[in-house]
Amino acid sequence: MAARASERAAPLRREFTLNRTLRAPRALVFRAFIEPERMKLWWAPQGFRMLSCALDLREGGAWRMRIKSEETGAVQTEVGTYREIHEPDRLVFTHAWVRPDGTLTAPTIVTVRLTERDGMTDVAFTQADFTSTEFCKAHEDGWASSLEQLIEYAPRL
Repeated sequence: MAARASERAAPLRREFTLNRTLRAPRALVFRAFIEPERMKLWWAPQGFRMLSCALDLREGGAWRMRIKSEETGAVQTEVGTYREIHEPDRLVFTHAWVRPDGTLTAPTIVTVRLTERDGMTDVAFTQADFTSTEFCKAHEDGWASSLEQLIEYAPRL
């Protein structure tokens, strides 16, 4: 007997794209993605704050950030490597979390595309290659929260 559609497993969701428009020129929005002092104002989801940020801003260079939950005090570390840096319109890097035992989660690929339009900037933020639908959804929610903070911060860039 064939399984009913409701009994079949949902397909693995491996990526998401978030689109936002910011009230700031593209060159300044790009800087918000690569300058630690600007990144500290928006990079972590609401309810978290960035504790540290180290960037080796070159293709092949590594980055590392630590964020802290304001509610629980838990500290999380995220790391990656820059794959492409095309200022001011494209940034590609890997992203992984450091587990308590020091191992990494499976890396994902983040692509940020910036398009200037009438003095504003359209941001297309894609993260791909997730190993589970749940991990994909959690990242989508976290980045959506972070990008909302970037929208608020953008006029002051």
